[in-house]
Amino acid sequence: MCKQKFTRDETTTILIACLFNLANAMSAVFMNVYLYAYTGSLIVMSVYTIVRIGLFPLFFTLGGKWAQKHSFAGPLATGLVFIMLSLLFVLAAQDQFAVHPELVYGVAALTGIGEGLFWLSLNSLNQIVSSPQSRSRFLSSVGICNNIAAIAAPLISTMIIDLAASDTAGYVEIFKIVLVIYAGIALISLRVKARSAPQPFSVLKRMKLDDPQWRYCMITTFFYGMHNSLSLTLAGLLVYNATQGSGSTYGKLLAFFALISIVAFAMVSRVMHRRNRMTFYRIGAVLIASSAVVLVLCPTLGGAVYYGVVNALSTPMYANPYQIIVMNAIADYAAQENIVGRVIVRETYQSIGRCLGMAAIVLCSWILPETLYLPVAVIFCSCFPIAMAVYATIYHRRRDQLKAQGLVK
Repeated sequence: MCKQKFTRDETTTILIACLFNLANAMSAVFMNVYLYAYTGSLIVMSVYTIVRIGLFPLFFTLGGKWAQKHSFAGPLATGLVFIMLSLLFVLAAQDQFAVHPELVYGVAALTGIGEGLFWLSLNSLNQIVSSPQSRSRFLSSVGICNNIAAIAAPLISTMIIDLAASDTAGYVEIFKIVLVIYAGIALISLRVKARSAPQPFSVLKRMKLDDPQWRYCMITTFFYGMHNSLSLTLAGLLVYNATQGSGSTYGKLLAFFALISIVAFAMVSRVMHRRNRMTFYRIGAVLIASSAVVLVLCPTLGGAVYYGVVNALSTPMYANPYQIIVMNAIADYAAQENIVGRVIVRETYQSIGRCLGMAAIVLCSWILPETLYLPVAVIFCSCFPIAMAVYATIYHRRRDQLKAQGLVK
């Protein structure tokens, strides 16, 4: 039997995600490198990320309320405008970042506002337009399309950097091109008609973890955010340092890692199903936990390659089961309430985890020697994927026992 085609809403959502990933892969990764070249401080870049991510919960909520009255088109397009403003700020400031490093926090604020509005809208659309039957294929398709963009982006960026007078000049040209792409995505976003359900939702009420299923999902999401904090800034900059500061080599490595990731997402989408999902989850968790640890203990090109290859192979095994479990759980509440409130809370718990993960890096830099703080912080944050898999195994075994006894559906 032929697989059912994606609906128009699913196709549009995948297109927006793919184009955004293309622009984001061209700018965000090199934005970190660009700002790091001026500040020269992993700690400043960690605080930059905390400021950026810390604004998410507020603008998740504002975006959700906006979509409730109108549609997701407004917060999607407005979020992209703020992201464009952050790029314009970078282009205007340029050398001033070296004199006034605190300017990076202005970039972080604009980016945080924009991404808060954008990601709430996109993640809500992912939840609303996909069904439990199509969710695994939908997520794998998003992963494959995103990684195609992730191959194209560094290759294009590398070509621009190679043709520029310097790496920094190349980054500036990249940002200009990305501005045009973001403008195009904003126009596409205006065609989105989907909106959240008309009934009201309470974010503060959903922050409470009094429902066992919801508690499991949010604790897991918090753990996911703690580990994900490593990939936001730190891991990319460590890979960049391993290339001896070569933007061109860095871009080629990113393209190579993305190619491996495409193959991994395609394979996992074919062989992972409900019965073996937890096995993939556990294997992926162990592998992805090891990747950053090897990178920080072996900060060479070999360590960078290990990190990129293992991270690319293990991400679909680890992230897809996590996302499917949480998205299916949120869907269980759709008949009784406006699930946008739960999407916001999910993103909020993930943001809290990300901020605390970055804060752990900053705290370790204050209390530990310079040669020790990064390994300790990275090893600490890398424990969380394993904790997620162990917690999920215990929870699902207990839930299966209760189902067998007829105590839960």
